[in-house]
Amino acid sequence: MSGRSFLLGIAIGILIGIYAAPWVGRQSIDLGEGSNVASPLNGLRESALDAALRPSDENAKGELFRLSNWDISMHGTGSTVTVKRCISLGKDSIACELLAHLGWVDGEKLVEAVFEGKPGTWRMVAARAR
Repeated sequence: MSGRSFLLGIAIGILIGIYAAPWVGRQSIDLGEGSNVASPLNGLRESALDAALRPSDENAKGELFRLSNWDISMHGTGSTVTVKRCISLGKDSIACELLAHLGWVDGEKLVEAVFEGKPGTWRMVAARAR
């Protein structure tokens, strides 16, 4: 008899979970003062950097060419790099999403890059295409 009670309890728990799931993700429910700590995405949204603190498009382009060992004098004129968004990784480093249109490649490429330094002197230390 205890086996049936256990299975009935599991079934009721699943039904309550299915019923309550749509309300858990809504923004309008206040879970108390500790609710801001519960979501790890809150810090990322608040730490998005404005345009004055992140690398300029030209700086990002030059650093992408430098890091990749591409000749900017040969391919730089037909290429553009746009900094879409950045987040702070620590005291002197940021991660940025770049949109690169390279003159010798058809279409645009999404690039994730990590920069170190300070505003105005950012140096790209890692990049990867997505």
